[in-house]
Amino acid sequence: MPKKQFLKCYFGCDTEGPFHRFPYPEYPNLDRFNLRKAVLAPACSLCFEEQKEDESKVYINKATGYFLCPKCNIHGNWATLERIVKKSKLDIGTKELIAKLNRESEQFAKEWQATLENTVSINALEKSQCQELFKLFEFPFDSDVIKNFSDVRVNDERTALIFPLKNSLDKVVGYRKVQAGNEDKPECCGLHHAGLFKCKAIRSQRGDQAILVPSFQDILNLAIHKVPGNLIWLSNCTLPPIMLPTLDVYQKLYLWGDWNNMRSVAEKLGEDRCLFIRPTDGLVTASEVASAGLSLKDLIAEAKPAAHRSITTFAALRDDVYADLTNIDKVRGVKWQHFPTLTKLLGGHRRGELTVLTGPTGCGKTTLCAEMSLDLAQQGVTTLWGSFEIRNSRLARTMLQQFAGVPLEQNLQDFKKYADGFEKLPLYYLAFHGSQPIKVVMEAVEHARYMHDIAHVIVDNVQFMLGMGGVGGDKNTETGDRFYKQDAVIAAFRTFATTRHCHVTLVMHPRKERDSDDLSTSSIFGGAKASQEADNVLIIQDKRLTTVRGKKYLQVAKNRYSGDLGIVPLEFDKDALSYQTKKKNKTTKMEEGSSSNSESSEQELHKEYFSNYDDMITDRKVIHVSKTGLYKNKNGKLDDATDNYLRELLNLDKNR
Repeated sequence: MPKKQFLKCYFGCDTEGPFHRFPYPEYPNLDRFNLRKAVLAPACSLCFEEQKEDESKVYINKATGYFLCPKCNIHGNWATLERIVKKSKLDIGTKELIAKLNRESEQFAKEWQATLENTVSINALEKSQCQELFKLFEFPFDSDVIKNFSDVRVNDERTALIFPLKNSLDKVVGYRKVQAGNEDKPECCGLHHAGLFKCKAIRSQRGDQAILVPSFQDILNLAIHKVPGNLIWLSNCTLPPIMLPTLDVYQKLYLWGDWNNMRSVAEKLGEDRCLFIRPTDGLVTASEVASAGLSLKDLIAEAKPAAHRSITTFAALRDDVYADLTNIDKVRGVKWQHFPTLTKLLGGHRRGELTVLTGPTGCGKTTLCAEMSLDLAQQGVTTLWGSFEIRNSRLARTMLQQFAGVPLEQNLQDFKKYADGFEKLPLYYLAFHGSQPIKVVMEAVEHARYMHDIAHVIVDNVQFMLGMGGVGGDKNTETGDRFYKQDAVIAAFRTFATTRHCHVTLVMHPRKERDSDDLSTSSIFGGAKASQEADNVLIIQDKRLTTVRGKKYLQVAKNRYSGDLGIVPLEFDKDALSYQTKKKNKTTKMEEGSSSNSESSEQELHKEYFSNYDDMITDRKVIHVSKTGLYKNKNGKLDDATDNYLRELLNLDKNR
């Protein structure tokens, strides 16, 4: 093994000994230190003698202490780096880690060589062949621009494109495979988490700036319009910290994509060197702008800083307001595919909000929350589960069965297929169980948000997380008011959701009330802070044990975004562990007739129960629930006719 070398700090601070601590060193060039999120230090101890002087670099992330040597692909946490640098003899664990990383590099090198042999460069194709290929992928074509993409390769069948991913030393560490007809779901191979696909615009002299876009089609449009600078494909607008060294050389970075995702990217790169290209007339991406015939160069010239340090006037906010108005569908959030009624009421799943889900004990809060989060994860919403009540293995089994849609124990032969698909979803789990100090939990959540770009955090449930411990590990509050501790937890997650632009879902138990009484926002256990701080309050009402034909349904009791309230009927499929709305099969005339009869029955029920109420509206309290007018008497209770109407309406789903 090479002789140990001292790692001199890239920013010129004087240190005694092999290394110093992060992130609190005293730097003489503090501005330069703050500008970069990744610290650059020369002389990797493991491959120093094999490297050239300009390659003798190891990158260390200031926020996490994670390090990476692009040359030998050794990477790990701060503790691993300290063991490598300080100790003359490596321990067994560190040796095994290094050996594993070396095997992965060698394995990918062989895989990439085989890929090169079985594919050809896109520049090797005839012009007519290139045109047919781009037509198949629905990409814009320009013969002059294609010359700049010599690294892109195509398979023999002309049905797949291979994009090499390079690190900071322009070394291929992975590749992205895009199949025709499935362009939105590229397949990543190799050490793809450490590299990016990038190219330089033709005759561009701006080597110090780059434009980050979410698709290769955006890169093509920018190249066709001769936009200067380096063009980088940032898939899904996510940036794992291990990719930061690849972007360290650029002084100015333009972010062009969905702002909800680009915010976290700008935070990691350093907001001082990031500019955001804001949507225009609902056109978010460069491809959309190019299709509308607008000038891409003009929009780039009008790019604004990624963040405002101080916003005091409407002039600083007007661009954000206009972007919201012209992108109203995106502002509503990600739509649930399996719960269309819930989407209709809430509009969608939005970042920066706090949702509280409550319901009686054993009503299925965890099962419903798991399915709702799985629905979002399948659409690319990166989710962090904090299951303090049940173990992660049991939760994962439930979600896997919901993903498969069939009983797993009866379909073991397909387990690998379902598990492989489920493993690709952006789902992470906190390794906690039972009561935990809020300080420890928040540190883990913050770390996960930074490392994995978490967009949705779920805590199930708040009471189990609290246990009997103090707030933030403070022994002085171990015997304090339980309500105070719960309020502190809610305040912490409310602040996290707002400042980190992340959606937080808190599962909470209600107070013990009579089974015959409906739950409300005031039924949530603890003080009023939970319902006050929440943007959305969802309540599972379970009437199966209190009435003959009682049903279970989800009530939207608070909706700060649009104010729409209502109910979502819940029918449980035991085989799939699913509450999702079943699709109606209308393949036969009999079923079509049954469906139409069901709709007419609903209309008849509405007419039967409410036709005689027109002359009574003046002395009644009227509330609006979904599309149906429900009447309350002066005491605030539902009339018997209204109560019967709800029961009959909820039972209609059985006949559809």
